[in-house]
Amino acid sequence: MINKNWFLGLLHSSILLGQTYNWPCQPFNQQHNINATFCECRSGSSGDIDHFHDAVDIHLSEGGAVYSVIDGTVESIGTETNYGINAWIRIGRYAYVHVDANPNLNVGDQVVAFETIIGWTNAWNHIHFKDGWPGSEINAIRTTGGLSPLVDEFTPTVHDIHFYIDGTQTEFQNNRIYGNVDIVCKATDHTDDGPIGDNNGIYKIGYEVFDSTETTVFGPSYPFWFSYKPSNSYIHNVYAYGSSTSTYRYTISNNISSNNSLNVSNWPLGNYLIRVVTFDHYMQTDTLEQWVEVVGPDEIAPAPPQLLSIQSNGNGFTLKWTQNSENDLAGYRLYFSYDGENWNNNHDESLLTHNMTEFIAPSFSNSLAFFRLTAIDNAPFPNESEPSDIFVFRKDQQEKSLIFIDAYNIQETPSPHPYLQNAGLLSINLNIGIQSFHQSFFSLDTSMTLSNNDIPIVFTGHLYQSIDSILISSLYNQSFWITGARSLEAFNQTVPGQQFLDSLGFSYGWVDDSLETVVGIGNPFTNEIYSIQNDNINLDSVNSFNWLLDDYNFFPNLAVNANTVGVSSQTNLYLWTTIPLELISPESKSDYYTRPISFLLGDEVNISNDVNLIPKSLSISFYPNPFNAEGVIEINGQSSSYSVHIYNMLGQIVFETTFHSKMDGIQKMTLPMHQLKGLSSGIFFLHVANQMGQIATQKVIYLK
Repeated sequence: MINKNWFLGLLHSSILLGQTYNWPCQPFNQQHNINATFCECRSGSSGDIDHFHDAVDIHLSEGGAVYSVIDGTVESIGTETNYGINAWIRIGRYAYVHVDANPNLNVGDQVVAFETIIGWTNAWNHIHFKDGWPGSEINAIRTTGGLSPLVDEFTPTVHDIHFYIDGTQTEFQNNRIYGNVDIVCKATDHTDDGPIGDNNGIYKIGYEVFDSTETTVFGPSYPFWFSYKPSNSYIHNVYAYGSSTSTYRYTISNNISSNNSLNVSNWPLGNYLIRVVTFDHYMQTDTLEQWVEVVGPDEIAPAPPQLLSIQSNGNGFTLKWTQNSENDLAGYRLYFSYDGENWNNNHDESLLTHNMTEFIAPSFSNSLAFFRLTAIDNAPFPNESEPSDIFVFRKDQQEKSLIFIDAYNIQETPSPHPYLQNAGLLSINLNIGIQSFHQSFFSLDTSMTLSNNDIPIVFTGHLYQSIDSILISSLYNQSFWITGARSLEAFNQTVPGQQFLDSLGFSYGWVDDSLETVVGIGNPFTNEIYSIQNDNINLDSVNSFNWLLDDYNFFPNLAVNANTVGVSSQTNLYLWTTIPLELISPESKSDYYTRPISFLLGDEVNISNDVNLIPKSLSISFYPNPFNAEGVIEINGQSSSYSVHIYNMLGQIVFETTFHSKMDGIQKMTLPMHQLKGLSSGIFFLHVANQMGQIATQKVIYLK
C-alpha cells in the first residue's frame, strides 16, 4: 500500500518544480546574469565549509528595483536596521535577500507580480532569490520550471581528479590506490558571461569505473543532484577540504547524507579508468578521465643514496651520486643547510628524477653549506629513504682548498657519525674552499686528480673498509691528513694500501685500553692534553719500522698511554691520527681540528687556537616577520665581528654585510631596504656568523 503522506509530498514537490515564473527585475521576460547557483559551498562561522547556498544569486547593481514573481502576501520583512547587508522581504514562499524592503510595505500587504516594487538591492549587487520556505528550498534553475526564460550556452567543467584515503586529507600519489578511496574533484559551471558567471557550482556529478577492457566494474554513481537543498549537517559529505565560497571540491565517492568510499580492497591488481561526469541544470555535460593502478600497500623505503662528490663548477657546484636500483624509484630530494641543523629542500623528485645521477647548480652563495640526499619511491604514499651521509661545500676562497674524503660509508649502511659535517662545522670561519668526495669517486672518475693546492682529509670513521687503490695512488707526494680510529687497518686491507704504509715507514697495531686522555707529544699537538668522551672504542696504534731511519721523515705527535696514535711529517706535510674528532671532548674539538689545518696550511688561513675561550651562545631575531618596509636584525652575543647574509630559496645571496659589536649583549641593525629593490615576495634565510665559529639562522618572509 502506498503511504498517502509520502504520495502527497511527492505530488506537492512535483507541482512546485513545475512552476515557472519570470525574473524579479526588469526586463522581466529577459535572462539576467547568475552570480551563484543552488547548493554551492559557503563559508561561515565554522570555517570555509559551513553550509549550502540556499538560493540563486541574480546580478543586479545596488539600488536596482526588485519585484515579486507572484501575486501574493508579504509574509515577513527583515529590515536593514536589524539585518544589515542581509536585509530581506518574503512574498509567499519566495524570499528576496540583500534587498532593502520598500518602506511602504508591511507584513500582510498584498503585492502584484511584476508591478509592485518590493525593495531595492543593497551594496552586494545581487538578489539572493530563494524558491521555497526555510529548510525546504528548491532550485530556481530547472528545466521543468523556475526562472524563465533561461538559455544556457555553456557546459560545466571537471577540472581535476584526486584520490585520498577515505575520510582523510592523505592523498595517494602517482595515481596508485588501494583500500577505501575517496574520489575528490574540482568542478564548476560556466553559467553566463556575467561578472562572475564563469565560476558557479554544478548541478549533478558522479563517476564510473572501467577495467582495462573498458568493461564497467563500478557505477555509474551520481550521489549529488541538487534539486533540493540538503541539510547543512551534510555539508562535509559533499565538499572536500580546500572548498570555500568560491572553490568547489566534491567528494563524489560519498553519499550526500553519509560518508562512503570506493573500496578496491578485493579488486584484482592492475589498471582501471575512472570517468567523472558532471552536468549543469540543462543536462549539458563535461567528462574527465584518469587511469589509476590498484596496488598493494608499500611501506618499504628506498636505500639511502650514495653521494659521490660535490665540486666547484664556475660560480656554483656539481653534485654527483650513485643511482639507486629500486624498480619503483621516483627520484631524489636534495637538502641543504648553513648550520647543519636547519635543513631546506627546494629540489625534489619532480626535478631530480629517478634516472639522474648529477645536479648542477649554476650559482651558490660563498658561505659554507651542508648537503644530503634522500631517495623517494612512487608508492601510493611515497616512502622517503634515510638521508645520505652529509657532504660539505664552499666555493674556492683562495689558492688552496680542503678536500673532504668520505672513506667510511658503505651504501645502505648508515654511518655512526656525520664525520664530514662535524669537520665542516669547525671550518665555518676558515677562509678556504671545501669540496667533498666519496672514496669510490676516484675509481669511477679516473680523470680526478689532486693538485698540490689541495689538502685531502681522509675520514675513515670508527670502523674500517679497504681504501680505494686510485685514492691511495693520489696521496703519494701529497700533503694530507688521514684520521680515523682504525684507519691504519683500513689501509692494510690491500696491497696498494700496505705499500703506501711502507712508503711512510710504519704499519698498524692495536690499542684496546680504557681511554681517558690523549697527550700531544709532537707538532702540531705539542704539550696539549685532550679528554676523551667515549672510551668504548678500539684504536690503531703506529708500529714504526725504525724511528731512527733517516729515510722516513716523520715523528710521533699523539700518544695514549705508551702507544703512538698519531704521527706527522714536517718534510712532506702530512698527518695521520687515529683519534677521531668525535672522541674529543666538546670544549677541545675546535683546537684538535684547527691545529692540523694550521700545520698543513701554515699562515694561509686565520685560525684561533685559544682552547680556553668558550664563547657564549649566539642568538638572533628578525622583526617584523613577515616584513615589507623595514626589517630589524637583533643579534645577542659577544663582542665580535659578525658576517650577515640573506639567501633566497636557491641559496643565492640577496644581501650581505659585516657588523661589529663592541660589547656583549643585544645589538641591533636595520636592514637597508634600498639594497633590496626588486626583491620578490617569498621565503629567505638570514644567516649570522661571528669570528668565534658561532652561527645562527632564521627563516624570514618578505611580502611586497
